[in-house]
Amino acid sequence: MTSLAPVEIDPNSVRPGWVALLIVLALGAVTVLLWRNMGKQLKKIDFDDDAADGPAPSSGPASPASSADPDAADPIPTVATTPTQSEPK
Repeated sequence: MTSLAPVEIDPNSVRPGWVALLIVLALGAVTVLLWRNMGKQLKKIDFDDDAADGPAPSSGPASPASSADPDAADPIPTVATTPTQSEPK
Protein backbone atom coordinates (compact mmCIF):
# COMPACT_ATOMS: atom_id res chain seq x y z
CA MET A 1 0.00 0.00 0.00
CA THR A 2 1.29 3.45 -0.82
CA SER A 3 1.69 6.20 1.67
CA LEU A 4 -0.57 9.25 1.36
CA ALA A 5 1.93 11.49 3.13
CA PRO A 6 2.98 14.50 1.06
CA VAL A 7 6.36 14.25 -0.61
CA GLU A 8 8.69 17.12 0.13
CA ILE A 9 9.89 18.81 -3.05
CA ASP A 10 12.71 21.30 -3.01
CA PRO A 11 11.39 24.43 -4.82
CA ASN A 12 14.94 25.42 -5.76
CA SER A 13 15.54 22.26 -7.79
CA VAL A 14 12.18 22.07 -9.59
CA ARG A 15 12.13 23.95 -12.90
CA PRO A 16 9.86 23.85 -15.94
CA GLY A 17 11.29 21.59 -18.60
CA TRP A 18 11.74 21.85 -22.35
CA VAL A 19 8.80 19.54 -22.92
CA ALA A 20 6.41 21.96 -21.23
CA LEU A 21 7.77 24.82 -23.34
CA LEU A 22 7.30 22.82 -26.54
CA ILE A 23 3.73 21.92 -25.57
CA VAL A 24 2.85 25.58 -24.89
CA LEU A 25 4.43 26.69 -28.20
CA ALA A 26 2.58 23.94 -30.09
CA LEU A 27 -0.75 24.97 -28.53
CA GLY A 28 -0.06 28.59 -29.47
CA ALA A 29 0.74 27.63 -33.08
CA VAL A 30 -2.40 25.50 -33.36
CA THR A 31 -4.49 28.35 -31.96
CA VAL A 32 -3.10 30.80 -34.53
CA LEU A 33 -3.71 28.36 -37.40
CA LEU A 34 -7.29 27.70 -36.26
CA TRP A 35 -7.92 31.44 -35.92
CA ARG A 36 -6.69 32.10 -39.47
CA ASN A 37 -8.78 29.22 -40.86
CA MET A 38 -11.89 30.52 -39.07
CA GLY A 39 -11.30 33.96 -40.61
CA LYS A 40 -11.12 32.44 -44.09
CA GLN A 41 -14.31 30.46 -43.53
CA LEU A 42 -16.18 33.54 -42.28
CA LYS A 43 -15.10 35.52 -45.35
CA LYS A 44 -16.73 32.87 -47.57
CA ILE A 45 -20.16 33.48 -46.01
CA ASP A 46 -22.39 35.82 -48.02
CA PHE A 47 -24.59 37.80 -45.65
CA ASP A 48 -27.73 39.29 -47.17
CA ASP A 49 -28.35 42.58 -45.34
CA ASP A 50 -31.88 43.04 -46.75
CA ALA A 51 -33.15 39.71 -45.38
CA ALA A 52 -31.96 40.50 -41.86
CA ASP A 53 -34.66 43.17 -41.39
CA GLY A 54 -37.68 40.87 -41.28
CA PRO A 55 -38.72 37.23 -41.24
CA ALA A 56 -38.03 35.05 -44.24
CA PRO A 57 -40.87 34.97 -46.78
CA SER A 58 -42.85 31.76 -47.00
CA SER A 59 -45.15 30.46 -49.67
CA GLY A 60 -47.54 28.71 -47.33
CA PRO A 61 -48.42 27.89 -43.75
CA ALA A 62 -45.78 26.28 -41.60
CA SER A 63 -46.18 22.60 -40.90
CA PRO A 64 -44.31 20.54 -38.31
CA ALA A 65 -43.15 18.02 -40.93
CA SER A 66 -41.62 20.63 -43.22
CA SER A 67 -39.77 22.46 -40.46
CA ALA A 68 -38.36 19.31 -38.86
CA ASP A 69 -36.94 17.70 -42.02
CA PRO A 70 -37.06 19.65 -45.28
CA ASP A 71 -36.29 16.51 -47.33
CA ALA A 72 -39.23 14.55 -45.92
CA ALA A 73 -42.39 14.21 -47.96
CA ASP A 74 -45.29 16.35 -46.79
CA PRO A 75 -47.93 14.01 -45.28
CA ILE A 76 -50.74 16.46 -46.16
CA PRO A 77 -50.57 17.59 -49.77
CA THR A 78 -51.30 21.26 -50.31
CA VAL A 79 -53.95 22.12 -52.85
CA ALA A 80 -53.87 25.43 -54.65
CA THR A 81 -57.26 27.08 -54.46
CA THR A 82 -58.54 30.14 -56.22
CA PRO A 83 -60.81 32.56 -54.42
CA THR A 84 -64.44 32.29 -55.53
CA GLN A 85 -67.11 34.89 -55.27
CA SER A 86 -70.14 33.81 -53.34
CA GLU A 87 -73.54 34.62 -54.70
CA PRO A 88 -75.75 36.94 -52.65
CA LYS A 89 -78.67 35.23 -50.98
